[in-house]
Amino acid sequence: GAAITGPSREVAFVFQDYGRALLPWRTVQANVSLALEAAQVPVADRPGRIARVLKTVGLSAHADKFPAQLSGGMQQRVQIARCLAQQPDVMLMDEPFGALDAMTRETLQDELARLVREEGLTVMFVTHDLEEALYLGDRVIALRSNPTPALPSLAALIEVPLPQPRDQLSTKEHPEFLRLRRELYHYLGH
Repeated sequence: GAAITGPSREVAFVFQDYGRALLPWRTVQANVSLALEAAQVPVADRPGRIARVLKTVGLSAHADKFPAQLSGGMQQRVQIARCLAQQPDVMLMDEPFGALDAMTRETLQDELARLVREEGLTVMFVTHDLEEALYLGDRVIALRSNPTPALPSLAALIEVPLPQPRDQLSTKEHPEFLRLRRELYHYLGH
């Protein structure tokens, strides 16, 4: 209900290209600290917050490493930790797992789902992967690639009533998951 007129500390953005989102001359903890510096969090309060978010994303043992010393999945978790450090209400994610291998992608999907449950975050997640959208989402908004006045950009709004927490195997084999996948596939004009 409130107009958004500029950047807000209540909203964090996780970029698609994690490699360019991190400062290569800063360690993992220094990259996370960037969000706290921008928010002018007192220096004495930073180490505790950094340690908490690095533990949350499973990177405590890598705090003193530089981005080049990390895998792609670990770099993406650093970016997520930096966003979590600012304690947002909403996290916007632009295809954050698109460039990762399948196993890392599934691990981070489960990690994100856990963070949403435990931290009470609201996440708007952009993806071109139908299964990822259904696996992570409570609601999927499907957009057309070429909207026209006759066919506006909103193709469908689909509620995802699958039970939480979800599992990579059983959820994706669930009859309702398969039905929703078919429905979403249809809406996107395939």
